[in-house]
Amino acid sequence: MNQGAGTGAPPSGRGPIVGIDLGTTYSVVAVHLKGRVEILSNDSGSRTTPSVVGFLSGDNFVGEAARDLPPQSQVFDAKRLIGRPWKHVVNLACRKHWPFGVFDDCGVPRIKVKVDDREEEFAPEEISALVLRSMRDTAEAMLGEPVTRAVITVPAYFNERQRQATKLAGKIAGLEVASMINEATAAALAYGLDKKSSMEMKTKTIFIFDLGGGTFDVSVVTVNGSDFTVVASGGDPHLGGQDFDVRLMEHFTKELRLKHNARLNELSIQELRRACELAKRKLSSMPEVPLSVYFAELDLGFRSTISRALFEELCADLFKLAMKIAEDILVESKVDRCDIDEVVLVGGSTRIPKVRAMLSDMFGGRELRQSINPDEAVAYGAAMHAANLDRDPFLNNLVQLKDVTPLSLGTDMVGGRFSPIIPRNTPIPCRRTETFYTARPNQRCVTVKVYQGERPLVRDNYYLNKQFKIDVPPSDLQVRVLVTFELDAEGLLTVSCEETSSGHSRTLTLSPDEARVAERDVEAMLLNAERFRATDAEERARIEQNLSVMFAARRDRQERSRRRFLQNKNGKPAWLQGCDKTNSRW
Repeated sequence: MNQGAGTGAPPSGRGPIVGIDLGTTYSVVAVHLKGRVEILSNDSGSRTTPSVVGFLSGDNFVGEAARDLPPQSQVFDAKRLIGRPWKHVVNLACRKHWPFGVFDDCGVPRIKVKVDDREEEFAPEEISALVLRSMRDTAEAMLGEPVTRAVITVPAYFNERQRQATKLAGKIAGLEVASMINEATAAALAYGLDKKSSMEMKTKTIFIFDLGGGTFDVSVVTVNGSDFTVVASGGDPHLGGQDFDVRLMEHFTKELRLKHNARLNELSIQELRRACELAKRKLSSMPEVPLSVYFAELDLGFRSTISRALFEELCADLFKLAMKIAEDILVESKVDRCDIDEVVLVGGSTRIPKVRAMLSDMFGGRELRQSINPDEAVAYGAAMHAANLDRDPFLNNLVQLKDVTPLSLGTDMVGGRFSPIIPRNTPIPCRRTETFYTARPNQRCVTVKVYQGERPLVRDNYYLNKQFKIDVPPSDLQVRVLVTFELDAEGLLTVSCEETSSGHSRTLTLSPDEARVAERDVEAMLLNAERFRATDAEERARIEQNLSVMFAARRDRQERSRRRFLQNKNGKPAWLQGCDKTNSRW
């Protein structure tokens, strides 16, 4: 596709609508054009963009440019923070490897990052918004026209607060979020529609195994022509390739301490992280790989090797966890594994041979399917869903998509118990009503609080910051109250309450709020985003030119130091020959 190619007038007359895979480690944007999906390349020519944001000289950078900045000026893993309460963030294992600060701000996480000679604070939504803005810029550059609408993917196991926070990030980025779709569901759309010409008309049941950089999703989906029905869905929003990288980093950090008594600073940790990520990728095609890092800040050269067998041993419990989750979702779907027609791989981490072997064994040695690039399948499906919402005339048939809720929704009862009203894996859209009674005589009001989760006590589930009170007439008898939960097709929630004593009734409807962010904070975030966008093109060009010179000088210094290190070791070892030429990419 050529830049500025244009799309022609879309059916809605509102400009193109894109699909965005907002990933933990990489993000992808795609669009459906004249009967086919195009994955759009960024200004570096890559179809995947690192979900990394960096700050320098009053401006922000996203992607590879951000990864080249000093580590204390970078922010990543925002997807692991967005929409989560502080109590669920404070003990994250990956937190100790972050070069940026995260602190408790009234019960929610907030990010502190160095911007030039000062520290600035950001909400996770703002960081995600900068990544989404970069995806929007990529789409506009390629399509040659404004892009204001998008379908954004989220992990199936994201709760209501996380979904609303992601939608807010889209708003800050200047996007109208037409829909949010679960990542595994998007992958099922991509696979099902891509294979449609060769698929039989009979109903097929597909098992989607989506192991990405930071999240893990599993879905069982039935496909009948253009009808897609999610039977069961689940996963772990904090399991993925970055966790495997952390295991490698911990292994080599111990080795560094034993061999060199070295303790790594932030820049050295960044260098080690990149080396471990590359080693992990190479191990998908090689039984053993070398690891060579020169820590310029420490004037220390480090060389080692890692075998595939050792890597599998280091990550064994994580691989087993992924398989257990897959088994559990299969059980919940009530579909026998012999009735699964296709097992589809999605996400870069499914390239790991051990993961493939374990999954194949789970299905009796069956061949696994990967007809679409696993890095792009989710964005591909999101673009198809976007075209479907826009009633694109180039779609042969409009898709009917029926999803499920991945977590139970309910309210609290006396004693702090959790009362599910919409159980997990209920097909949506749906509406469920439960009857409750006042707990004591002459009770004057009832408070309804909304929770999401699977634990028997509300304190162990997610409180969605949604509650309201309804007055009830005092009575010596119990007063009946009807509580209704309604989920729309996008998984967004409305709660209503009605008391029916003495023939009178009243209904209160609670529309979904914008996660945990107050309206004044939304306005502040929008102003902050506009402030960053306001940097004019001339200033940005000057900064990028200075960065180019600075990075070139730094690389030159590091290369000279590295060569001196290798010369002191009597030349370059044979196993390092060609190491720099290897650039395997997931």
